[in-house]
Amino acid sequence: MLLSLLVNSFLNGSIYMLLAVGFSLVFGVAGVVNLYHGAYYMLAGYLAYTMFSIWSFPLWLACIVAVFLVGMLGVFIMRVPLAYLKNTKKESSLLIFTLGASYFTEYLLRLVFGARHYSLPSFMRESVSFLGETIPGARVFATITSVVCIVLTVLFLKTSRAGREIVATSQDRLGAEAVGIDTTRVFAITAFISAALAGIAGVAVSPFLAISPAMWLPALIKPFSIVILGGLGSIWGTIIASFLMGFGETLVATYWTPNLREIVFLVAVIIVLIIRPKGLLGGVKGA
Repeated sequence: MLLSLLVNSFLNGSIYMLLAVGFSLVFGVAGVVNLYHGAYYMLAGYLAYTMFSIWSFPLWLACIVAVFLVGMLGVFIMRVPLAYLKNTKKESSLLIFTLGASYFTEYLLRLVFGARHYSLPSFMRESVSFLGETIPGARVFATITSVVCIVLTVLFLKTSRAGREIVATSQDRLGAEAVGIDTTRVFAITAFISAALAGIAGVAVSPFLAISPAMWLPALIKPFSIVILGGLGSIWGTIIASFLMGFGETLVATYWTPNLREIVFLVAVIIVLIIRPKGLLGGVKGA
């Protein structure tokens, strides 16, 4: 039972990690709490489904194009509406706009696709046996994809010039600008990475989680809770918190009731805000 719990916790945590790291990255670099983040996840699923099932794209191409388009949408939202609202110095306007845009996207998709649920075929159809557990191939593929994407993201931030500029901007925007870093370009790259990571998560889970107009809200609440637990802007704190949340959710669903698994995220946020408002690694240098 313990091995089953750990395996399922890792599977869930890896998907949450993919969503939460992108959310944390935008906040850490641009100082923006983007409540449209869950909509990127939803849109990628719908775009991939449309291109594969309706326009007859190959599955791999449909997924790649969907993720790219969502990434470009992230750049547009960052450079146009969010840049304008951020210059107004009214943080509440950012929250209202991104949340309102999420609901608008949901209702637009309901209008176009209806309330039906859709799915994509899996890239990996054969189940895998691991530590006595039989894991569906679709979940294995999603987990591997999540881990690989996060590793590549961390390597990009640490080894590439653009990545180092992103890190420098997150630490001190004015200082970064003083040494010649184009922070507008940095924000755009960060927005693309953030939206693309959410899009990859949306495509990866589509074979086993339904594509639906309401899927954006859990994909926003869970990463938001994880980022608060790990520490706003902390990549490593977010990664650790993702697996802690995955373990807590799986523990509640296994030993109590699956109906309360969502409560884990809300309870964790309340406890962290009371005990350590900055999160696990919030404010820790280099985290």
